[in-house]
Amino acid sequence: MKKKTVSLLALPLTLAATSFAAMPAYNQLGFTPKSSKIIVIPGNEANALEVREITGKKVMELEGPYALEWAASGEEVQVFDISKIQKPGTYLLYRNGERLGTPIDISKDVYKDLGIAALKWFYLQRASTPITAEYAGMFARPEGHPDTLVKIYGENRTIKSPRGWYDAGDYGKYIVNSGITVFTLLELYENFPEYAGKIKTNIPNEFPKLPDLLEEVRWNLDWMLTMQDADGGVFHKVSTLKFSGSVMPELDKADRYAIGKSVTATLDFAGVMAQASVVYKKFDKAYADKMLKAAEKAYAWAKQNPSAFYTQPSDVNTGSYAPGNEDGKDEFRYASTELYRATKKKDYLEDLKANPFNPNGPWWGDMNFIAVMRAAEEPALFGELGNTAKKLLLDEANSLQNLVDTTGYRSPIHEWNWNWGSNSAVANNGMILVHAYLLTKDTKYLTGAQAALDYLLGKNPMLISYVTGYGVRSARNPHHRPSEADYTDDPVPGMLVGGPHLGKQDINLDGKEHWKCEDYASANLPALAYLDNRCSYATNEVAINWNAPLAYLANALHAIYNK
Repeated sequence: MKKKTVSLLALPLTLAATSFAAMPAYNQLGFTPKSSKIIVIPGNEANALEVREITGKKVMELEGPYALEWAASGEEVQVFDISKIQKPGTYLLYRNGERLGTPIDISKDVYKDLGIAALKWFYLQRASTPITAEYAGMFARPEGHPDTLVKIYGENRTIKSPRGWYDAGDYGKYIVNSGITVFTLLELYENFPEYAGKIKTNIPNEFPKLPDLLEEVRWNLDWMLTMQDADGGVFHKVSTLKFSGSVMPELDKADRYAIGKSVTATLDFAGVMAQASVVYKKFDKAYADKMLKAAEKAYAWAKQNPSAFYTQPSDVNTGSYAPGNEDGKDEFRYASTELYRATKKKDYLEDLKANPFNPNGPWWGDMNFIAVMRAAEEPALFGELGNTAKKLLLDEANSLQNLVDTTGYRSPIHEWNWNWGSNSAVANNGMILVHAYLLTKDTKYLTGAQAALDYLLGKNPMLISYVTGYGVRSARNPHHRPSEADYTDDPVPGMLVGGPHLGKQDINLDGKEHWKCEDYASANLPALAYLDNRCSYATNEVAINWNAPLAYLANALHAIYNK
């Protein structure tokens, strides 16, 4: 089969690349000694691949394997496994006497800085506080959005709603997206307490007893608590009525509104607060009790208002976080799972039994698999439901692992993962595979989790690391207002951009130029439909719920490989 070119799409991302089609794709940060190490080279050459130490000494030679086609990019590729190389050092690839690609690093701490940066980004996303040079260096900025006078949309009253994280490239704060984000970060702490409790991210130390990870998460939990109304319901979001321009946060002076109490926001809030009450109890019992009380009050409101789904007002055009086909069952599943774990009250277990798990994977619009992960981790507590959850988790992990074992780019990506935020789907799939490893101790799942991280860091058809500041060729122009407006050449580091897909929501389909987003309009395969340009909010925006699974995955693999 003739290889399909991607040079048209590559031009906005790179300088002249005369041998682009033959360049190898692999994790640009490198590998740990014990991790799997996969190299993907487009084409079907018969020549062997040599691996040499930086001194020139040959340490491995692999014959050219049969080519496989990857439907997502339309390429034929060859897969080389160099996992047997475990000696720390710097290695080079050669084929037919020609050097390919950049040096490959093998070292035990190769993902440590990435894991810290992915977490540190949450500090840089804080609202309602100055981001100072002591903690942020050249990314310091004044306080944005104090949110001490937030109007209730459609009512003649106000609330105070400070703190929290800016959700994405914009300056809104959204409960639904905070829900899955906080779960993921707390799950990192719960799965790896010894390691995660020692991570140092250089952030202000407001609560000396808290590890840095929990300190950062508390900044957002404090905001979430302000969003609960007196009746127990939770407002969907705080934002302006319209997205701001590309300005720094302190220059966005438009009025801020708390908009729409919704059952989805209320249940996500209930689940998060219940989980957080368990985690924070040993550090601050009064705070934990406050969160658990808020969680139960929220759940009671949701039971009384099961059809209170969010509807975007006609004069509001910030993020809706309402997929439009909701029934609330996944959010009820998540909240009842966490509340039963936190309280052991049988009412929550009965609600869960009446609303059984399904195989649907995790994203902000479906919290089902978040509940599956929780119940699978604690079979003694959840009984038969825990066993069901474990089977669902392992079935999904095996499905993902099969993709890693058989497809061209050796990546755990389902066909349905190619949508807005495809990179977060890959990271979440990696998180599922880590959970499968933790449940079984079967190292095959680590190769799958590694494959997810590899894809995000360069083992992809675009030959790009989708994490800003990490990799020899990384995303440089994210759709992220502070990175666009801060007058620095470099974007804020440690951000996972959304990734390729064929939605093209940022392209002006009437043919008129919309910045330069038409540069990828001709892409007709999902893995190639990506543009490293700030105009491409569909493929190059950032978001807290995308960074959280990246932080989980990078830190989990570092912790596991360095036991």
